[in-house]
Amino acid sequence: MGIAADIIIIIVAALLGGLIAQKMRQPLLLGYILVGIVIGPFSVGIVSDPHEVEKLAEIGVALLLFALGLEFSLRDLKPVRNVALIGGSIQILLTIGYGYLIGGWLGWENGPSLWLGGLISLSSTMVIMKTLMAQGMIGTLSSRVMIGILIVQDLAVVML
Repeated sequence: MGIAADIIIIIVAALLGGLIAQKMRQPLLLGYILVGIVIGPFSVGIVSDPHEVEKLAEIGVALLLFALGLEFSLRDLKPVRNVALIGGSIQILLTIGYGYLIGGWLGWENGPSLWLGGLISLSSTMVIMKTLMAQGMIGTLSSRVMIGILIVQDLAVVML
């Protein structure tokens, strides 16, 4: 099979996973993730070339983030910038600290413990934005604060 067959399999499987999740009153993203686990290379392995699919997925993520970015303006985020900067920074530092403590409790050295803290301190901008859109919450004060904190987290990734 080639990349075209992989894309067809992925689209059909994602559609089915989304429909099943919707029937079960669960988020569509949950259905998509579970289908990815099932047909991915670490289980059934239906997808023949996961590296090619990863390249396409990166393009898809970039396009989705661009489309989500069209939904809000930086002007809307300006009133919440202090809350986002302070709250986002505190959240990142506390979560890194918790991850470090968990790593130490597991007997890990400093480097891996800090790495764990860094990993768990970040959220998925794409998932949260998509969820906010699906719930019709884009434009609310709470969504602007969340988006501001997500932007702080995304900028922190550069430093981590």
